[in-house]
Amino acid sequence: MPVYKDPERGTYFFKTRYKDVFGQRKQKLKRGFKKKSEAKLAEAEFLASVKDAFTDNVTFDEVFEHNISYKTYKEKTIRRRRNEYIKHIQPIFGNMKLKDINVQQVIAFKNQLEQHFESLNSARTVYSNFKVLINHAVKFFNLKVDPTLKVEPIKRTKPKIAFIKREEFDLRVEKLNCNLYKEMTILIFYTGLRVGEALALKWKNVHLSENQLYVDSTLDNKRHLGPPKTPASEGFVPYPKFVAKMLERIKKESEEKIYGFNEEFFVFGGLTPYHYSHYNKKYKEAFPELRVHDLRHSYAAHLINKGTDIYLVKELMRHENISETADTYGHLYSERKQMAMSAFD
Repeated sequence: MPVYKDPERGTYFFKTRYKDVFGQRKQKLKRGFKKKSEAKLAEAEFLASVKDAFTDNVTFDEVFEHNISYKTYKEKTIRRRRNEYIKHIQPIFGNMKLKDINVQQVIAFKNQLEQHFESLNSARTVYSNFKVLINHAVKFFNLKVDPTLKVEPIKRTKPKIAFIKREEFDLRVEKLNCNLYKEMTILIFYTGLRVGEALALKWKNVHLSENQLYVDSTLDNKRHLGPPKTPASEGFVPYPKFVAKMLERIKKESEEKIYGFNEEFFVFGGLTPYHYSHYNKKYKEAFPELRVHDLRHSYAAHLINKGTDIYLVKELMRHENISETADTYGHLYSERKQMAMSAFD
């Protein structure tokens, strides 16, 4: 083991190469030892700690960082996972070594999440991500005992979905008279777009002659452009003729008012997209009891009430599979069973 004497200071230091927990080659240098034996001992202790890097002697913080770097998460997912970790998991487990985490602590953590969140599904998401890190530790850090195995998971609850009828929507949306917020809200309601998809929409993806638009990106609440929620989310979305006329009007006004207007401009915002937070604040003045996402649900409900086949609803909603559509809106089809029986009357 290389230990050297510093001729200028008369002290000893060690310099050694090693691999960190991410497999990256690094060099460690530490000075200031009065005796050569002290430098050798310090180097041995350091190398022992490095050897422990892939054992259950590491902290939960180290497991999290390894998981984030190992997995190919989207940038948006990394920000969300990191914020979630810092807020809910790190204060309890961050500095703890893996081997010290026990079943009782996991149960207490689970109970705390259930009490903290109004929605059990939100608590379930955090707890599930905690389990992801534990599984990662089992796979990569030789964690011998999984403390979550004896703990009942937080059960998924079916979220309550709010709807608004078309007639009521058409009346209340008139209250939105700031910027093009009214027009954007109309587009969301009559296409089922997610709000991030509407904010990210550029004129190059609006095909006015075909009465359809193309979704290929989304904007998160940090105003970062990224790919849509799922691969199935990317695709063409049709819209009714009166929405086409609305978009034609917006484009004509934009061409007249915005210097250097081109197809790369955002439909809602121009050179830069609108801020979600400001839009949502104004939206809530007109629809205080409805999330923006509930307009997407209302779009689906309207299609179903008009007798649209569930497979076509799945395509229009751009769901990945039919079970997602059935799980979310199946009860609306159940309500139509008696109506279907009228065919025999």
